[in-house]
Amino acid sequence: MRLLKIKVNGLKLFLDSLEIDFTTSQRVIKDKNEMLYKISPQIHLNKAISFIGINASGKTSTLKVISFIIQMLNNEPINNIKYKDILYGISVDEKITFETYFSTQAGTINKLETIIVKDRLYDGEDEKFVIFDEKMWSKGVASVKTKKSLFVFEDLAPVQVRDNDEMFLADDVSIIIALNKKNSSKIYCEDLVTWTNLNLVRILGKFPKELITFLDPSIEYLEGEVSDGGKKIEIRLKFKNKKEMILYSPFELEEYLSSGTIKGVNVFMHAMMVLSKGGYLIIDELENHFNKEIAITLVRFFMTDSVNKKGSTILFSTHYPELLDVFERNDNIYIIKNEGGISVENLSDMLNRNDIKKSEIYQSGYLQGTVIAYEAYMDLKNSIINFKGDK
Repeated sequence: MRLLKIKVNGLKLFLDSLEIDFTTSQRVIKDKNEMLYKISPQIHLNKAISFIGINASGKTSTLKVISFIIQMLNNEPINNIKYKDILYGISVDEKITFETYFSTQAGTINKLETIIVKDRLYDGEDEKFVIFDEKMWSKGVASVKTKKSLFVFEDLAPVQVRDNDEMFLADDVSIIIALNKKNSSKIYCEDLVTWTNLNLVRILGKFPKELITFLDPSIEYLEGEVSDGGKKIEIRLKFKNKKEMILYSPFELEEYLSSGTIKGVNVFMHAMMVLSKGGYLIIDELENHFNKEIAITLVRFFMTDSVNKKGSTILFSTHYPELLDVFERNDNIYIIKNEGGISVENLSDMLNRNDIKKSEIYQSGYLQGTVIAYEAYMDLKNSIINFKGDK
């Protein structure tokens, strides 16, 4: 299963509807499509999608929505999804509508409309939600002759309609569970959003020597082993021309490895799993603990056919506009702002030209709301000048 587009209405954090298109909206040039995954002659997916904005603009919240949808499509009860908090704030009389467009290996294009409301029995601090209504439409990939018709389902009858009287379907589980059982079409996803500020090795095993050398040439090898049902951990670390060290907790690695090496092991190992299986890697603040070149290397791996053979997708947020310069297209970049509510806009809708350096456009203020306000800068400057240091 591959995501084509998501559209969400009713989330309190967002100013208007949130819409993320995984497909290309700009023209696809035949000799420059390595960064794309082809589903059909009319449908191409971006293999790397970036979300950029200033602090507190809503980048993390946007990634949480995408992860929430993927987990919902993977049959997870919405009340068990770790990012359920994106639903908070609605009253019992309000609703949140998710429109999810996706393709399957069976050669179909599908639209799933899921309407979520707050459970009236839990109208308090411990909020719970139910799926009030849900429908799914389907059509063959071959029937899509133009990009414009890709998301058009108005003339089709739904192939499945939610029956809330169905005793075997929980009221917080999507009807897509039937499709997943039939086609084994669950989405593989590695979600690193909550690990932005927690830099700890999450995976233990024999790490590829090439990866360790890339991150830190002074290390000869790094190996980890878990036994006794996860109770016993043994990590072997050896630097060149030094004796092997044996550690018994991932936390001990912080004493010997740089934060960049630890994050690199985490991110690249998860990336390797996603690339090998085909799926999605979601990372918040990609540049955190990384230098720019390592971050760019990871993104380029996803945009290289010889590395990304299964059309996997990396979705990442960043503060650094320089990372945008690796993209030749505009339709895989989203500008996020928070002015009375989060707004997410595709760069291709804001900028027609591809030949302009994207970092310069972003930093220039041309897009509005992408640089720190001058008034805030001056207020901070004056505060620092007048600061007396008194407690």
